[in-house]
Amino acid sequence: MRGLNPKEAKFLAQKGRLPSNKAPVPLPDPLPAQSSVPEPAGPSLAPKRPFQSFFSNFRQRIAALPRPIRLMGRTVRALAPAIPICYFFSEHVMQIMWVSGPSMMPYLNEDYDQMHTKSDIILVNMWSMHRSPANPSHVAVKRVVGLPGDRITTRKPCLRATQIVPYNHVWVEGDAEDPDRSMDSNTYGPVSISLIGGRVMGVLSPRMRWLDWTKWESGHMDGAEPDSRLGPNYRQEVRDRVVKDAVKLERPPDF
Repeated sequence: MRGLNPKEAKFLAQKGRLPSNKAPVPLPDPLPAQSSVPEPAGPSLAPKRPFQSFFSNFRQRIAALPRPIRLMGRTVRALAPAIPICYFFSEHVMQIMWVSGPSMMPYLNEDYDQMHTKSDIILVNMWSMHRSPANPSHVAVKRVVGLPGDRITTRKPCLRATQIVPYNHVWVEGDAEDPDRSMDSNTYGPVSISLIGGRVMGVLSPRMRWLDWTKWESGHMDGAEPDSRLGPNYRQEVRDRVVKDAVKLERPPDF
């Protein structure tokens, strides 16, 4: 295919052929076809964010660790939220404790006389954690026998024959008949109500049983036989030493 100039075209129309002494005129090269695929862009000049670079490098380093270490890390990450929940539950809701010593025998540690190595495992309903007035490093388990306004006939080693329980305080004692086996309000006096950490709900081991403190006033601790250690008139001598509402207490004025 060749291109014709006007003279060649006129000659071709008249003669029906082209002149032989003329060289063919080459056509210009066609333009290259435009591709529909965009060319790849050059390197971006926008700087990477420092946090993106840090986390990207951190993920790459984690992926390069051995599989057991990565599994351990995932386990720790899954259990981490449960740690504060368990801590809050045990400190403010409910807690399991071990009772040692003869202070609350036979209500707690009922076999202490025979097996001095056994300790009851108790379940305590508590909204706060407080410590023993005598030893801040221990939690004391005692029975509340006197409320504000009650008159208590004390027992040794208390130096006063009687004691009026002051406002916002309680009188606590152990269930042991021998006063030498219990360190209670007869030793350190009335206890502020703010130091009461919770109420024992039951014993989990070695013999599981629920404890009902409301039966203390009647003396029928568990409805057992008359010869039971916790049967009728349980620790009646303690109740006989308490005069309910002996004095009328009023809230002290706020200053």
